[in-house]
This record gives sequence, C-alpha cells and structure tokens, in this order.
Amino acid sequence: MSKLDETRKKGINTLIALAVIAIAVYVGFTPLYKLIGGGVPGAVIGSSFGAIFVIILTMYLLNKQTEIEQESKRGEKVFEEKMKIYWDIFESIQLMLEDGKISKEDEMQKLPFVMLKLIAIGNETVIAAFQKVYDSINDVFNKQEKSDVVVIDEDSRKKIMEFLATFANECRVDLGVSDDRVGVNLFKATQESIEKSSNLLELSNAPIDDPKNPETHKASTEVSSGQYLIKRYSKGHIRIFDEENMICKSSKAILREINNEHNLGFTEDDFKKKHTRMIGFQIIKRLNQ
Repeated sequence: MSKLDETRKKGINTLIALAVIAIAVYVGFTPLYKLIGGGVPGAVIGSSFGAIFVIILTMYLLNKQTEIEQESKRGEKVFEEKMKIYWDIFESIQLMLEDGKISKEDEMQKLPFVMLKLIAIGNETVIAAFQKVYDSINDVFNKQEKSDVVVIDEDSRKKIMEFLATFANECRVDLGVSDDRVGVNLFKATQESIEKSSNLLELSNAPIDDPKNPETHKASTEVSSGQYLIKRYSKGHIRIFDEENMICKSSKAILREINNEHNLGFTEDDFKKKHTRMIGFQIIKRLNQ
C-alpha cells in the first residue's frame, strides 16, 4: 500500500470516528446530562465531548491536507515526466525527419523504449496515437529491411508528420493544456500548412538550370547506400545526385553517411550547427584532397 493510500485510509477512519461520536453525542448526551444534573459536572462533560470532537476533526483535516499535498506532488512529478518524454519524442522525430533517414542502430533501437515509457506514464489515447507514428516508421524501415540505414521518401515523411500531429493533439489534452482537442477545422488547416511547407522544401531541391548559377565544385563518392555526385553552385546551393542522376532529397543524411564511412572528421555538432551549404562544400573539398 502506498503512502497516499495509507493517508486516505486514515482520513476515512477518522471521518467514521467523527460520525460515530456525533451520533453518540446526539443520542446519549441529553440523558447523561440529565443524570448528572447540570452544574459543574455537566459543564465538564460537555467541554470534554467538545474537546474530543475538535481533536478528531483536526486529525481528519490534517490527514486531508496531507492527502492533497501528496496528490499535488505526485501530479507535478507525473506532469514533469510526461513533458520530458513527449518533448524527447518530438525532438527525436524532428532530427530523424531532418536527417531524412532511419537508422537500425539509432531510431530503431530507441523506439521500443519510447513506447514502453508511454505505456508507463501516458493515457490510452496518447499511446494509441503514438502507435500509429511508430507503425509508420516501421513501415518505412521494412521496405528496405536489409539496409542498416533507410532513406525516408516524401510520402512517408508526410504520413509520419500527419500521425505526429494527431499525437501532439492528444498530448495537449493529456497535459491539461486544454480539456478539448484542437478543433477539426483548425487541425485540418494546420496539417495543410505543414504539407505546404513540405512541398516548398521539396521544390527547393529542384535541379538548378540557371546560366547565372553555374557549377563551381563537385566530388563523386561511393558509400553503402550507393554512388553519389555532390555538386556546389556559384550561389552556394548543394545538390546530391544518385546513380540515376536524380537529385536526392535527404542531403544531410547522405552527407552524414559519407562523412562516417570516409572518416572525414566532422562531428554531429558540425552537422547540427552548420547548414547544408557549408557542410556540403567542406565535404566536397575533403573528398577532393
């Protein structure tokens, strides 16, 4: 039995004692007072019953206050842990989508433990919402289950973002930010805005056929996921082409893979702090050394 349960049990017992004393006083006090005949003995009896009643009432109130304090501390701790877990989920999936890849040694190792943490502390609607996110990530990895690193295509990325938005809506209610989920129309409008943003990012990786923005540097390389040609243009854009001369959408994920397999010396902080143009140009120069 937990301390909170023990406190609640004591409070219930004290409340029962109060009820018993109140009934006893109501039923038996008048005959007893008449038997004693009033005066000083009657006053002593009356004050004694009053003192006992006040003592027990005080015990009940103190137990109730302790129960409320323990419940409050428990609620604060649970809230803090939920915030930490939910925020870690958003940041981890954000990094995964920014990288554009799912790794067997990273994301696929962490996700089962994330689910277990949610089962321990989240409500059923939150767990069900994250289950869909988890399943969509597994679906991407299962398409190329023989690979240690799988690139996320645009359709899969949109699907993960859609389920992640639903998960965020459930977290909103579970954390008590609001008693209601975001309205259907507002939620739909938000998803449309996210999709437009994704489309803009997709368009920004279109081929560069501009005489005023010629190719200035390039390097070819081969890694586990295939052969790539990295090009830099005069305006600083970095484009990575695959074996079929198609532009790759997950530039940073491929640059990470090239850096790791060729031991180019860039750290994870370098990839987080430097944008694709800078880190891409530096990798081209090192590959050409």
